[in-house]
Amino acid sequence: MKRFVAIIAVLLVAAGLALAQQQPPTAAPADDQGPKAKAEITTKVKDFGTVAKGQKLLASFEVKNLGTAPLEIVGVRPTCGCTVASFDRTIAPGGSGKIQAEVDTRDFAGPIAKAVLVFTNDKQNAQINLIIKADVRSYLDVLPRPLVRFNVLQGEATSEKLTVVAADGAAFKVLSSESDGTYEVAFRELPEKERLADHAGSQWEVTITVPATAVEGMINHKVVLKTDAAKAPEVTINLTGVVRPIVQVVPAEINFGTVPSDAPVGRNVILVNNRQGAELQLTKVEVDSPDFKTEVVPLQAGQRFQVAVSMPAGLAKGTHKATLRIATNDPSRKLIEVPIQAVVQ
Repeated sequence: MKRFVAIIAVLLVAAGLALAQQQPPTAAPADDQGPKAKAEITTKVKDFGTVAKGQKLLASFEVKNLGTAPLEIVGVRPTCGCTVASFDRTIAPGGSGKIQAEVDTRDFAGPIAKAVLVFTNDKQNAQINLIIKADVRSYLDVLPRPLVRFNVLQGEATSEKLTVVAADGAAFKVLSSESDGTYEVAFRELPEKERLADHAGSQWEVTITVPATAVEGMINHKVVLKTDAAKAPEVTINLTGVVRPIVQVVPAEINFGTVPSDAPVGRNVILVNNRQGAELQLTKVEVDSPDFKTEVVPLQAGQRFQVAVSMPAGLAKGTHKATLRIATNDPSRKLIEVPIQAVVQ
């Protein structure tokens, strides 16, 4: 029995040796062989201290390669409010490069900290976080706030007034204005009797007007005031809101899509009168095609109407187009036209 066990043991050892000879030797980790890059950024935080709102901060970070292989900066990703101006993609062994990032403080107030994420081929420093800090101060304040919300009825001009004051009580002048929309901007220095209490220095009244010619739609623009204040050469005022049509039509077009020929179908158009103190009347409603029928349903006398448009069963297959024409008593929208389309299968 002992001899049998010994024979089995010898066979197992032989098999293990044979298997070991078939396996290739394990290579040493690549990181432990050959030259390697080594990234070092001594100063990872740039603190600009107190800065004027609107000032652009350009931060430059030095990157050193202390390794024996080229250092590759494979990517630089800024966070919100920060942009990367430039960076050196390859840094030779023993050399140095730069990463430059810019922060526009126009839309910030108070303490800020913006991060820049740097990605390299250095396994020990695959990601390096850089920080740009500042305390953003508005040396010229817009009161009650640098944001105007408009709710405008198309065809009627609407104005809002703001006051620009110096936070430190200094004297300044508003020189001009610019806008990325069609607005009327007027400004004047306030005399002593019109000034706001508890605010020293110059005070300027700014009047922003949405003209009667403004087109229907959302308002999302800016007005930039140019001043002679060294610490605040530009002051930004944000504009938001909507220009509503006098007579609102929803939807602006009727698309039945693809419909069967063996069943009637219908769609509705809603008309809303946004002119206060006036009653809207629909004097005539018709479709220029016999394929469609209309019915007017008053929802609120003089204010809201529903126009039902229907297609009977049995229409010929193919595309059917028409125009719904609605005549009103409103002088600004005497005729409303709504395109109609349907595909009958």
